[in-house]
Amino acid sequence: MRNLSVLFLFLFMVFSCSSIGQQTYSSHRVQDGETISAIANKYNVTVYEIYRLNPEAKNRIYPGLVLILPGGQSDPGNSELSADGKFILHTIAKGETLYKLSKKYEVSETDIKRYNTHLYTAELRSGEVVKVPNTKTRTEVSEDTGKPAVTNRKHIVKPKETKYGLAAMYGITIQELESMNPEIKNGLQIGAILNVPDKSYSNDAVLEDGTYAFYEVKPQETLFSLTRRWDMSEEQLVRLNPALKEGLKNGMILKLPKGKLSEEVSLDVSGGAVKLSDNLTNLSTKNVAVMLPFNLGKTKTDTSDIARQVLKRDRVMNIALDFYSGVLMAADSAKALGISTNLHVFDTQYDRNDGQAANDRKIESILRGNDFAKMNVVIGPLLTSNVEKTSRLLRDRAIPVVSPIVPEVEMQANLFQSRPADKILKEQMLRYIKQEGRGKNIVIVADGKNQATKNQLLALYPDAKVVFPKGENGAGYVSASNLASKLSSTIENWVILESNDVALISNVTTSLSTQLGGKRITLLTTDKGSAYESDDVSNITLMKLNFHFPSVDRAYTEKQLSFINAYKAKYGYEPSSYAVRGYDLTFDTLLRLAAAESLYEAAEAGYSTQYVENKFHYIQDPVSSGYYNNSAYILKFGEDLQEIVVEIPETATSTYLKD
Repeated sequence: MRNLSVLFLFLFMVFSCSSIGQQTYSSHRVQDGETISAIANKYNVTVYEIYRLNPEAKNRIYPGLVLILPGGQSDPGNSELSADGKFILHTIAKGETLYKLSKKYEVSETDIKRYNTHLYTAELRSGEVVKVPNTKTRTEVSEDTGKPAVTNRKHIVKPKETKYGLAAMYGITIQELESMNPEIKNGLQIGAILNVPDKSYSNDAVLEDGTYAFYEVKPQETLFSLTRRWDMSEEQLVRLNPALKEGLKNGMILKLPKGKLSEEVSLDVSGGAVKLSDNLTNLSTKNVAVMLPFNLGKTKTDTSDIARQVLKRDRVMNIALDFYSGVLMAADSAKALGISTNLHVFDTQYDRNDGQAANDRKIESILRGNDFAKMNVVIGPLLTSNVEKTSRLLRDRAIPVVSPIVPEVEMQANLFQSRPADKILKEQMLRYIKQEGRGKNIVIVADGKNQATKNQLLALYPDAKVVFPKGENGAGYVSASNLASKLSSTIENWVILESNDVALISNVTTSLSTQLGGKRITLLTTDKGSAYESDDVSNITLMKLNFHFPSVDRAYTEKQLSFINAYKAKYGYEPSSYAVRGYDLTFDTLLRLAAAESLYEAAEAGYSTQYVENKFHYIQDPVSSGYYNNSAYILKFGEDLQEIVVEIPETATSTYLKD
């Protein structure tokens, strides 16, 4: 049995593995190798007091983290500077909100959350102390002369910012930026607080629209030589780079239209938006909880024959084992990049016959009986009710929970819905139709259950022609002559079929195939339901009709054969779609944790990633504050029934289209 080896591997791993308003405060920057206990002993305070003032430290601590500690000197009022001056330690007064705090200190709410991670999922509490980035301008004193040195201010590194962009923004060289901030020589980290000159020359450090690129000025180059080289006037160059008003200098970073630069001289500042492995800054060991319905109790037997019988009958167990095999492959791949992972595997023992209440109690037992405070992320559980229960119980501790495969879940602030919802798939297809359907003859065929989608399509193309199916609930058949009369012989026809009725789909595709001799026809749908898998629907006909449809995943190609071959070498057979998803999701999650301090920060960075079959781009739900993946594919049937990805521009922000 193909999953038996995975089951035995899993079995082996499982069985071997008062008011604080009047207090004063100080701070401590965590050093490499330090523990909470050691810090508590050093300052003669209790571990409880440290956790009370630093709730985020319950999850984990890391070198560079600034902890608030009881004791020390306090400024008058309800705020004081941390020992390093980078933070304001603010005691929350009754009625204060995150919005008021951000306005008071002139920092964004996102930046406050970044240093108080419990605020991603919890509200401010009266009396608690939060760390607010100190961005106020201050004058530093030279140790040599005792006189004021260069006036600096603070800059909080935002998602997608690069050293090149910051140098251009502040009119300095990379060397000058690094000399002011030695800790960034090996790369920037989102949320880092940098020393920068008091004067900036642009509003942000991110290149917009992919239209521009950066160029580093070489020795002996002059403004005159550069304007001649790029066929630009001095005025045009200065408009893009206001810092040039104060003169050109060696090493200066200039912003230029991409077309002016060749690939050899432009600086690659993609920021790792697709290839996260080039943007790893947090290589601390990741603690990952994997919660899946292995149902070990059904396989505790002395004979492998009985285990094989159980595997044959239990589809949920098979999915869990397939997914878990991909998780193991992902941990190996991450280790090759320098990311160590502690996998903590838990059997949720889901049994449909037990009912929701009993299955919920199993989840509660796992969460209360184990130390989840140290977890960077929880992957799973697999099924809807279990993942919802897990996210609710872990929400107050801001531990992110990633839902692996279900398309619809009740969102929580700490929940990451990794499988795009059906609404997302439909939205992607509607966007494609809106963008690419201009100039086509649009024909809509929608049964009685899909009238809302028909109305959305008519809103995009009011002049579209509509064919009404005949039969009960409008889901029986269409007249071949009626459908043919709606087609054009001169321009391309886009026929959009909205139905999951086998008979109607077969009827429409057959009728369209008879018109292919003299007409150009493309068949599309916003929802490729299970009816398309029926033997009564010919894939050959769909191929001839250039069938387009949305999909969560794509078929892997030769570019992904290294993973496929590695999987076959380890397990002896090709991976299922669940195994590939286990790999893609886990590998993406580990890379995101290594590219930022938390999964929340990585989501805010706007990373769009793509692996063997799946891609991910998380955006925040405005209602629940949770995160959902809005990345899906548009596929079409090519020759030999090969599924081909149709490339369309992605939008950075996406919301559901309303019915």
